[in-house]
Amino acid sequence: MSTSPHRQGVSVIVPFHRNLEQLTQCLTALRESARVAAPLVDFIEIIVAADGAVQDPTQLAADMGARVVAIDGPRGPAIARNRAAATAIGSLLVFVDTDVVVSATALTQFVSLFTDDAAVVAAFGAYDEEPADPGFFSQCRNLAHSFIHQRSSREAATFWAGLGAVRAGIFARVGGFDERFGRPCVEDIDLGYRIRAAGSRVVLDSTIQGKHLKRWTLRSSIVSDVRDRGIPWTQLMRRYGGMRNDLNVSMAYRVCVVVAYALLISVGAAVRWPVTLTAVPMLLGILWSLDRPYYEFFVRRRGLWFTLRWFPFHVLHHLCNGISFAVGTLLCLLQRRFGVTTQATLPLAQWTSGTAPAEARHSLARV
Repeated sequence: MSTSPHRQGVSVIVPFHRNLEQLTQCLTALRESARVAAPLVDFIEIIVAADGAVQDPTQLAADMGARVVAIDGPRGPAIARNRAAATAIGSLLVFVDTDVVVSATALTQFVSLFTDDAAVVAAFGAYDEEPADPGFFSQCRNLAHSFIHQRSSREAATFWAGLGAVRAGIFARVGGFDERFGRPCVEDIDLGYRIRAAGSRVVLDSTIQGKHLKRWTLRSSIVSDVRDRGIPWTQLMRRYGGMRNDLNVSMAYRVCVVVAYALLISVGAAVRWPVTLTAVPMLLGILWSLDRPYYEFFVRRRGLWFTLRWFPFHVLHHLCNGISFAVGTLLCLLQRRFGVTTQATLPLAQWTSGTAPAEARHSLARV
């Protein structure tokens, strides 16, 4: 592991567990993006963090001009990224998920953003509007992500590690990613909260883009909305002191959750009191009005019929958010008032380099 001081360059870190085909596309795009950005920096290195990899990426990485940091595991992307960052020599750390194909200008845009504004210590981009998978749910989930990132405030309170960058110094100062997240979860959101809590600036630039390779289904969408993002994110918001009116926890989306449950109650109550069905058209109209920019975006990109087919699943998304908020809040209350924890309960204390295990502290000291 390198103990060299950081130099004016870029270290790109890609966590990898399986799927060499996706990794090939990811590294191919990164190599081209690095070629375009090369005149702006002293060097660009690409590091594959092989987290208990079930397929050996060594030869592929060598062919692509990258190097591999092997980690016994799988131990999750938080640990994988931290261990790779400990070997990085660049002053700017760029994190890219294996299933993201960056644009040719992505690294150039990151370098320019950090060079032009010394106050920016972290930044992240967005998925483009053309995901690789043609499936209905993949198209919808990707468009939803693109819309949220395009419409949200440039001054961000969180972070996204699918395509994001952090100055190496602040990354080490806040302790890197929280290694208590043993699987892909909200470890990147947590990092953003801690960077902001340290008084530093995080920027969302939706023009920095990558193509998403993931295939979404109804089941994976629900699991992601509730288990992987919603419940832990609610706990993070409780930990860091409330919800900001931004991203997909904006005030409009919170009202949508309430209206979605009113709609569900009206339909359910109709079994006994059919008159409650009269409220359904009004509630559907309210939902559409509250999210009008969202649906107009979908109509412009995929047409009215596509948008109408997605509408009931978006209502389901709001219902999932309601469940996530309720469960996440309950977990916080049980922990704080009664000391009761479950497997889904996040620690009350935020992650710092001082609370990291010895292995992590040693690694972060090298960042």
